[in-house]
Amino acid sequence: MQLQEQEDHDYTRTRVPENKTVSGFKIATVLASISLTLPVFYLGSQVSLSLGLAKASSVFMGVSFVLSLLCIVTGIIGNRARLSAYMLLHYSFGKKGVMVINALIAISLLGWYAVTLEVFGVAITDSLQSIFNVHFPTWAAIIIGSALMTSTAVFGFKSVERFSIIVIPIKLIFVFFVLYVTTQQSSLTTILSIPGNGSMSMRECISAIMGTSILAPILMPDCTRFARKDKDSIIAVLGIIIGFPLVLFAGGIPSLVTGEVDIMKIMTGIGLTIPALIIIIFLGAWTTNSVNLYDTQLTISTLFTKTKAIKLGIIASATGTVLALLGVTTYFISFLDFSNIFFPPVSAIFIAHYAFVSDRKFDIADFDKLPNFDYTAIFSWFIGSMVALLANYHFITITTVSFFDSFFVGFIIYVLLKKYWK
Repeated sequence: MQLQEQEDHDYTRTRVPENKTVSGFKIATVLASISLTLPVFYLGSQVSLSLGLAKASSVFMGVSFVLSLLCIVTGIIGNRARLSAYMLLHYSFGKKGVMVINALIAISLLGWYAVTLEVFGVAITDSLQSIFNVHFPTWAAIIIGSALMTSTAVFGFKSVERFSIIVIPIKLIFVFFVLYVTTQQSSLTTILSIPGNGSMSMRECISAIMGTSILAPILMPDCTRFARKDKDSIIAVLGIIIGFPLVLFAGGIPSLVTGEVDIMKIMTGIGLTIPALIIIIFLGAWTTNSVNLYDTQLTISTLFTKTKAIKLGIIASATGTVLALLGVTTYFISFLDFSNIFFPPVSAIFIAHYAFVSDRKFDIADFDKLPNFDYTAIFSWFIGSMVALLANYHFITITTVSFFDSFFVGFIIYVLLKKYWK
């Protein structure tokens, strides 16, 4: 079969063999590393300052709970199919129809790579200036950072996994230490009494946090296709269940104490400037962006099937670096709105296809028989996206959160059309 002839070292277009699988705990370390990222710290700070810790906590835990449930479902699908998310989406949308979805995912992943890279470059420059009085150009920090991140990502999941296993204990210990130091400086009772400034509504906060994690359920099979069994897929999700809310709290609680949003100003305020520079800025951005680039490489490998995955990864890295140099973070909130509009119905259709349409299997032998376009999936995705767009601008309201509106609409329309319309 054509797909088998194109197999590469990381199984970007083929099934992962059983002898290449790993334990759920190893995958969980990768997912926990993804969670400890600069934009999530930043968002934890913003939401906590807006709502106060009590309300922010309910948002953090509620979003993490929903996210974890979806990731468990799609993670098990990835484990059973042993295919990447981008290959699996072919079965729902068709061989050519999926190109639009995968292109949007690639754009979003490149956006995250560029945002994290730019924040990394600015933080390195500011830190070196404030700590050592050394002027280091931001553009140089961005380029050097991108080279390091690319060196880990382009060699596949095993490379990302090994690096994450080394780094994640250091990162987790530091996050717990940040929370400990902060609560020693101000008691938890005092922190809970700090009111929010109301700069963002509850709905806006939920949407923003969902926007940072919107791709996680879709991309979960990229990691869990290496999981040995279903239970390993479930264990893997612990990396998100624990890591994601922990980082939100580690950004939010110190922000309330210091009154700052900028991560380095927060760390300076609690006396942890140099450790934060090394662990959060340097190692945190490196591991997170390695995964962002790895997933981008997987996505575009389904669009450019005749090009080697490593070459695609290098091209993606160069593109993301240029975006970072151009100042992509200016459009960060708009970027989150974009994610909330287009990706929830993709998750919905992905799950609905497995549960109600595919007889719970994705046979690689059937790949060449797939239609070019599955118009049912494309129509359901379009309607779900339009619902999210209208909800985002307050033209319609179903659940008050656009993610849930588009997810449920996309799911229900797809299942009804598949079951009752030929």
